[in-house]
Amino acid sequence: PHSSHEHGRPTGFLGRRSSRKVVPGLPRPLTFKRQNSERREKLLPVPVDSQQRRAASADRRSSNAVKRAISPPPASAPSLSAPDILSPHPSELQQKPTIGGAPDSNIPAGSKQIDFQMEHLTPNNPPIASLAADSYFERDSVRSTSDVDEVLFQEELEAKWILNLSMHFRDMSDREKFFITYAEEPNKWRRVTVSCDYRQLTPESLEADLKSLHYQRDKSARIYEAIRDSLPDIQFYDTVTNLKLQTADGRLHVHVTEDVNEIIPYPSISAVAHLNCQTFTESAVLFDSHISGFVYKVSVNGKIYIKKEIPGPDSVEEFLYEINALHSLRGSKSVINFEGIVVDDNFKSITGLLISYAEQGALVDIIFDFNDTNELQWPRRVKWAREIVQGLSEIHEAGFVQGDFTLSNIVIDRNDEAKIIDINRRGCPVGWEPPELARLIQSSQRISLYIGVKSDVFQLGMVLWALAMKEDEPERQERPLTLDTLSVPSWYKTIVTRCLSDLPRDRPAAADILPLFP
Repeated sequence: PHSSHEHGRPTGFLGRRSSRKVVPGLPRPLTFKRQNSERREKLLPVPVDSQQRRAASADRRSSNAVKRAISPPPASAPSLSAPDILSPHPSELQQKPTIGGAPDSNIPAGSKQIDFQMEHLTPNNPPIASLAADSYFERDSVRSTSDVDEVLFQEELEAKWILNLSMHFRDMSDREKFFITYAEEPNKWRRVTVSCDYRQLTPESLEADLKSLHYQRDKSARIYEAIRDSLPDIQFYDTVTNLKLQTADGRLHVHVTEDVNEIIPYPSISAVAHLNCQTFTESAVLFDSHISGFVYKVSVNGKIYIKKEIPGPDSVEEFLYEINALHSLRGSKSVINFEGIVVDDNFKSITGLLISYAEQGALVDIIFDFNDTNELQWPRRVKWAREIVQGLSEIHEAGFVQGDFTLSNIVIDRNDEAKIIDINRRGCPVGWEPPELARLIQSSQRISLYIGVKSDVFQLGMVLWALAMKEDEPERQERPLTLDTLSVPSWYKTIVTRCLSDLPRDRPAAADILPLFP
């Protein structure tokens, strides 16, 4: 990871811009036209490249949150985008009338707007940096963005504005949608989506600035910086709030609507009443840090857990599948321990689940971080390999399928034991699919119905190959994956070869692989 100084940014984001807090109007409904255009099936996830993933891994292992990968600066000189530097002249905050609704408008009729009323200072008048700020600022005493220095801003960003996912549009239009968790307080989280349209860029606008950035989380940080001071004034929905950003007439407008496409039909507690799970209320779960996607490190009464949320409205069944699977596998040696469910404070709906925290993190990060050290000696890797096979065998013998068996879904705990997580049949990332699923993926079919124990075993072969090779990205390597030139025991090569068989019927059961380990 590189600091902003290494990319020629003298003071990071905050040395260039800040925003003015305003008084927003009332939220209004979303138009059918825009609702239809942003349905999830019309979106494609923006892939996280290895550099971003590794930077995120380094962030979690570093005590300095500012040391993260920053987007390379654009070739042209950075523009002063809206909103820019605070005006030195005070102006009266006004609530603007609702706007939009024209036949060709992308803005819903009646949407509220937030005016940032920005005026520019000369480059010789930088914003004043504060020496101290709280990680969670009080609602009645919000520090202006211009009063927070870069280090404190990054700490606040990591604690309050979490980028879960970003998506492009399948029609290839120049638009993006960001999926955000806004931790208004450590135990008060809001789901937010942010819509950005780059098709008609205005010079010196926020959209133009976002367009110039390479990394998605730099874009998210820039968005947060732009609207940070106005967040306390936005009337958020209890479900999912959409913020559509638009620069017009030299002002940044934030149009606030309910994102009906992303409202999750949270399952009732009665759906898992037969399991007699331990329950944790949302207000008792405190945010600690973001792991990835919709997965977080949290604490309850001082104890650390991992919290998993439902990613979207189409993932509820997979979420319930995981609860049932983890509950059935309690006491397993090599599957992460299920701690309980997270429910709303009214004890009506399930909003998440808690699993044990594995202190050493994901195997994918361990392989990357220690590849060139003496930390990954062969005996240690073989031990992990056996535990991984055992965990998959436990899952299959209990009647479940892992469904997304990658290096990211294997963690190492404080006892240096490998544990399998994420049992949900949701699918597999690009490059991890077995041969029999490749054509289904190419034809855009949903593969969750085709995932089974044999696809799990193929991915097991990729995991075991990666352990032998100390390769953190086996999905990027040319197939077939072989160990012919590597000095590893023949029995291990045999296991990997059989797991990676093109024909599912030639792949062994996980339970039959265990006796092959010495």
